[in-house]
Amino acid sequence: MPRSTVYTRMFLTSRIIILLLIPVAILAQQTLKVDVDLVNVFVTVQDDRGEFVTGLTKDDFVVYEDDQPQQISVFEKDSAVRSALGVLLDTSGSVVDILPHETRGIRDFAKTISFPDQYSVITFGTSVKLIHRSPDTQRHLEVALQGLKPYGTSVLFDAMLYAMDRVNASDNERKALVILTDGNDNGSTIEYGRVSQEAQLSGVLLYFVAIGSPILVDKHTVEALADDSGGRVFYIPKTDSVMPYLDKIRAELSRQYYLGYYASRTPGYHRIRVDMPRRSNLKLHTRSGYLVRR
Repeated sequence: MPRSTVYTRMFLTSRIIILLLIPVAILAQQTLKVDVDLVNVFVTVQDDRGEFVTGLTKDDFVVYEDDQPQQISVFEKDSAVRSALGVLLDTSGSVVDILPHETRGIRDFAKTISFPDQYSVITFGTSVKLIHRSPDTQRHLEVALQGLKPYGTSVLFDAMLYAMDRVNASDNERKALVILTDGNDNGSTIEYGRVSQEAQLSGVLLYFVAIGSPILVDKHTVEALADDSGGRVFYIPKTDSVMPYLDKIRAELSRQYYLGYYASRTPGYHRIRVDMPRRSNLKLHTRSGYLVRR
């Protein structure tokens, strides 16, 4: 057989092998994208005096999903993690005497947020309105807050769903909502179960600043949402300034540890537990789990 014919056949055979391998490689990439995802876990660590603990390393933490240890693939400390933050402001008719305290606190809180962190301010009464977002100026926020009037019912759940969609659109790793309210939901088109599900799907940290009498607050709802997400609830009297509590939230967010691990996207609810075997004297606060849609 002529040498040229041999080379031609070898070339054609090589092309066939390569063409057969390309779909396999593409399929493997697609399978990785579909079946594996990065799970984000934000952990607050405090000592017995309530002080935030800094300077920890990846080796100090062990993350479990459904009681199985996971390999920590991403580890970031403190303020190195970028945040996308939504601030929800209750403007329903019942906040007539506390709205000035809320707006003053949000105005001062916004001054502490700087690039690359992102934030937006959303009001909810009878309807949900986006009134400010970065990089709008501080003056824009102040004008928007001055024009607020308390009115109507409280569509808290509608506002939370809208805000979660907004912060989830950001590429920033940490996503959180701060909700200032004096009561519960009495006008939304969606129900608690939907909000709880979306919070578990999204991984958004939920912080509630409940102003006024705790009797008027749906404590079971806000505490369950905060605990599941890794956030907190602060109950404050009407006479107290809002800003110290907002500052506590800002401080906690800036001192969290970011742990990420890859897990298969098996539908259903998955429990998360974080331990520190070598530092058992410290207190950890994090989300209790996450949901993968069926």
